[in-house]
Amino acid sequence: MKELNELNGATPHLQKVVEDCLTEFTGPLIGCEFGVPFGGAVERIGKTWKGRGVVYGFDTFEGHPKSVAYSCPDTMEAGGQKALATWCMDEWYEKWGVEILTDGHIAEELARQGIDNVRLIKGLITSKSILPFDGDLHYAMLDLDFPVSMRDAYGMVKNRIVKGGYLCLHDVIPKGHIHGNNELYKDIISEGLFEVFQEAPESYLAIMKRI
Repeated sequence: MKELNELNGATPHLQKVVEDCLTEFTGPLIGCEFGVPFGGAVERIGKTWKGRGVVYGFDTFEGHPKSVAYSCPDTMEAGGQKALATWCMDEWYEKWGVEILTDGHIAEELARQGIDNVRLIKGLITSKSILPFDGDLHYAMLDLDFPVSMRDAYGMVKNRIVKGGYLCLHDVIPKGHIHGNNELYKDIISEGLFEVFQEAPESYLAIMKRI
């Protein structure tokens, strides 16, 4: 399946972290991907962690939630123009189609490959969302574009990531790439729960570790 972050160079950094989890932690692993367009990332992690861990993929599985995009002040730039977060996926929907976005399609493809350690969770992420499982998280990737959704997802995972666990944040650097996301990144740094592990601004990616 397709993985958009292969196009911007983020995937190798993320895959290195996923592989490091296998040696840095003992016992079963749990990971989360927030934003699962086209299914490539959860497919990759499922293959890597097969027999060792489970990854949960959160998405609307219907494309960008325009109801959030057009009502969220953080998606409006100065002058009232729609910000990048609002339209950044449109070209990929046009290029690849929306049929392969659905949880049904992704689940069928995972089953065809025998990948049985991926759980797809459909729905909007809001301030009331909670993780649908018990236990500690070892890896979380937040790639929801909209600052309000990114903050809500961070609220879901921040107290569940084990010491030494990884928090990966896409579109938070460089400053100004997506309005509001760099501010979230700075807030997380100042909160003191996580330390910066790696920054890859050319891929819009920051990776942090739980202190």
